[in-house]
Amino acid sequence: MDRRSLFKAAGVGAFGLATGSVLGACGGGSGGDVSNAGKDLAAWPSYVPFAGPPPDAPGDESTGVQALYRDYPADLVRSVQETVGDGSDVTAMVVSYGAPPKALEKNRYWQAINQALNVNLKVVVVPDPEYAQKMTTLMASGSDLPDIVMFTNLNLPRRAEFIRRSCADLSDLLAGDAVKDYPNLANLPTYAWKGMGRIGGRIYGVPLERPMPANSLFVNRDMLNAAGAPVNWDKDQYLAAMAEVSTGNHWGIGWYKTLFGGLGGITYHAGSFGAPNTWSSSGGGFTHTATTGEFQEALAVMRQLADAGSQHPDSATASSTDMQNFFYNGTVASMSNGFGSLALQTLTQIDDRFGLDLARPYTPDATPWQSSGTFGFATFKKAAPDRIRMLLRICDYLSAPFGTTEYELANYGVEGVHFTKDDGVVRTTKLYDTENSVLLPVRYIGTAPTVLHLPGHPDVAQAAYDWEKAVLPRSVANPANGLQSTTLANKGAQLDQILGDGIAAITFGRKPVSAWPGIVSDWKKAGGDQLAEELAAEARAAA
Repeated sequence: MDRRSLFKAAGVGAFGLATGSVLGACGGGSGGDVSNAGKDLAAWPSYVPFAGPPPDAPGDESTGVQALYRDYPADLVRSVQETVGDGSDVTAMVVSYGAPPKALEKNRYWQAINQALNVNLKVVVVPDPEYAQKMTTLMASGSDLPDIVMFTNLNLPRRAEFIRRSCADLSDLLAGDAVKDYPNLANLPTYAWKGMGRIGGRIYGVPLERPMPANSLFVNRDMLNAAGAPVNWDKDQYLAAMAEVSTGNHWGIGWYKTLFGGLGGITYHAGSFGAPNTWSSSGGGFTHTATTGEFQEALAVMRQLADAGSQHPDSATASSTDMQNFFYNGTVASMSNGFGSLALQTLTQIDDRFGLDLARPYTPDATPWQSSGTFGFATFKKAAPDRIRMLLRICDYLSAPFGTTEYELANYGVEGVHFTKDDGVVRTTKLYDTENSVLLPVRYIGTAPTVLHLPGHPDVAQAAYDWEKAVLPRSVANPANGLQSTTLANKGAQLDQILGDGIAAITFGRKPVSAWPGIVSDWKKAGGDQLAEELAAEARAAA
């Protein structure tokens, strides 16, 4: 778990409410018409699934359930047969959620990546807190771009215009069957390409896939078991469990600030009550989830939790990193975070202090929210066709799926140096702590479709698989994923601020729940109604 929770899962607004335009806009100047309405749309890349090692339990494309691997595959395969790079320097700018990487000459992981790619990869890491400002400055400066520029799902102003003006149009190389020249990119599921979206009908990036579950409620199963909380609970049992564990220096919930003042956790409660995932689309129109009665019911529950003292007292001011530490050490029994934080790094932080699990919704009419299917995407500076093809080969290599030698290098490093393998378990070495794909974030240049595999923790992976089987068949997507909107590009932050501040004010008692309709009215007048109209028009064009 890390600050990725700000941007992942249901979206990157205050609490995942204003997402939908993954390619919302970027930079000044003229990028032309970025809408897809009335355009000749490039075909989505063909999906050619990788035939890798058989899982212990299969995935389900129709629901988003991931394949389960309790053990690491004994026999790996190669997915890249040809030489990737041409020996040249390749610059890449990516977001970072860790310390700066060790220098290349002292970093055996970085050296191994360069050798495998046959390039001198120069990675410029932008710390997460500085990301928005750095990217805005880069786009406004007009200076020479890195070869690869990674965008998170953060809705930066005028981003799509910048991308269309300054980045390479990849449609002819990726649309339809053309993607088959890059088999690992062809293995990316269609939902990831759709979640990234088109700009002006064209494809300008390579998506960084994320699984279908959106922000999820991670729970300390030991604390909940001690409180008598069942796995399948109703609302009253949930409220009672949160109150029961909130004694002494322990609390039921760890909320935290998110972008624009919202609170992490609203997605779990809104989905539990059956609120639509950010937007609903019916009869050609778009309706925002904040305008629904189910969403207001979710707010009422969050207020009940606060009134009962079930939330950590620092919830109004704590960062996600602060609250994650409270969750790791058992101070709080639950916290909301992106599903992608179900990872070895999280379990290492917990260090077997408790059993990690995911909470199921607490009403029978629940509509758990799906993610956009991406964390972001990689774009390329305009260049000669041969260089663009080489950059695509780099993304292809780093997107190699689980069960391949390329995946092993990108995710674990060099065997015998950064990890060892024993009886189906990958065990990382001390060196891995300072040389890995978090500190050198090549995972944000290309990334494999995720599977459920947690080295040394097969029972946690099995519990997550069981949770997906129980929850995902009822989950709903955000119909605005991948759509363009001028209002979202120009006013998305302002609209998020209105709703985010309203949630915080109601949750912590500064306003009554009955104030919510007025807050929604302010949001509509500030541009929410116009946003709904624009998304509806885009949806009709993309149909």
